[in-house]
Amino acid sequence: MGKSALVVDTGSLRATCVDILKALGFDVRVASSAARALAILESAQIDVVLADVCAPGANGVELLKAVKRKSPGTDVVMMADSGTIPEAVEAIKLGAYDYISNIDRPFKADDLRHLLQRLVERQQLASENRLLREEVSTLQGFGRLIGASEAMQAIYHLILKIAGKRHPMLILGESGTGKELVAHAIHAYSPWHDKPFVPVDCGALPPTLIESELFGHVRGAFTGADQTRLGLLASAESGTVFLDEVGELPVALQVKLLRALQEREFKAIGTNTPTRLEARIVAATNRDLEAAVKEGAFRKDLYYRLNVVTIKMPPLREHRGDIPALVHSFVERFRGEAGEVDGISISDQALSRLMSYDWPGNVRELENCVQHALALASGSEIGVGDLPASLVNGIGGKSELDQELTTLQQLEKQAIVQALEQTGGDRLRAAKLLGIGKTTIYRKLKEYRLEDAPEVPPSA
Repeated sequence: MGKSALVVDTGSLRATCVDILKALGFDVRVASSAARALAILESAQIDVVLADVCAPGANGVELLKAVKRKSPGTDVVMMADSGTIPEAVEAIKLGAYDYISNIDRPFKADDLRHLLQRLVERQQLASENRLLREEVSTLQGFGRLIGASEAMQAIYHLILKIAGKRHPMLILGESGTGKELVAHAIHAYSPWHDKPFVPVDCGALPPTLIESELFGHVRGAFTGADQTRLGLLASAESGTVFLDEVGELPVALQVKLLRALQEREFKAIGTNTPTRLEARIVAATNRDLEAAVKEGAFRKDLYYRLNVVTIKMPPLREHRGDIPALVHSFVERFRGEAGEVDGISISDQALSRLMSYDWPGNVRELENCVQHALALASGSEIGVGDLPASLVNGIGGKSELDQELTTLQQLEKQAIVQALEQTGGDRLRAAKLLGIGKTTIYRKLKEYRLEDAPEVPPSA
């Protein structure tokens, strides 16, 4: 059966929209108003509705709600201009596939063509994903994510629901909860799984390098740029760019990222020639971005642009029932990596300790704990004595090790401040004095909020 599309009055762009849909193999019908569109949906199976946010006879958001009530499986694409972007974003949150805008530039037919091509690819995988949804309730894991708890099942279902969509996504959660694994799963279950997945650690790159890493540069753009370099946004092609710890991006770079997301194009350093942004952006952070917006550390408009779809990863203490499956998975993986063939289990007493601990470091801390225990275990069973002493002594609260680490962090910050004083604020000399790399010192300056430390004369 062929694909069918319905165009609901898109003004002067109607003919262009119809031509593009027909070229993609759609059987196209046109409705002059929202009421006429709903009447057509009563009598015909429609795969795609293309509607103006200000469609005659109804607000675009209201039209979307009505379409979804009558035909939940129909994808809706909204047309917006610079004055109706908030309504278009609201429409996405209510279930629209995407929207296309002509902010500050003429309408580009290629933008709509690319969007609809992606939608068709997504629909081709829809039946397969429906089968996966039916099976997911019996899964002990999903991709590289492990756990059959209600909390994790909800995450799996959400991944399947959004994997085929191209708009930005934001993954929130404490450190160690598996945010990057979720990003990998979103990519793996998308129609673009054969395209690159490009991770970017926004917190680890120094401010002087991150713009070039993301957007690329041309030869001669700055001192040391002896050849043109493709940025990560371009190298991802039509795949996925994963911006880990996006809350650490400098404000000036947030502006450039926002512009790229809005206009679906960007410019490499040193050129005025735009490059089309084909990749999907998936961002993650362990920070409270709403608080960062209020503090002026994160742009409100970028937050709203990224926050169209949000996945909140639960801390491990909220789904302790998954700990046995996680432990088994880690044991099997570490045994395989070590080339061991003999099986090893965990005692009931040791597992009870793991189940009682609060896991401030979440799944990553549990993984490290299991690796530690395997290294110490001498028989075929992991016992309480093989677990880290900090865990055994710190059940249910903050361990002595946590308190020691806080003190060490204070000492580390003090050492960095003193090194900056002794080197007149020279970051690279301070790093050398401390015996650490330049990437590390920039990361530590961010961590301790010392990026703006003034250049001071060396201590006498």
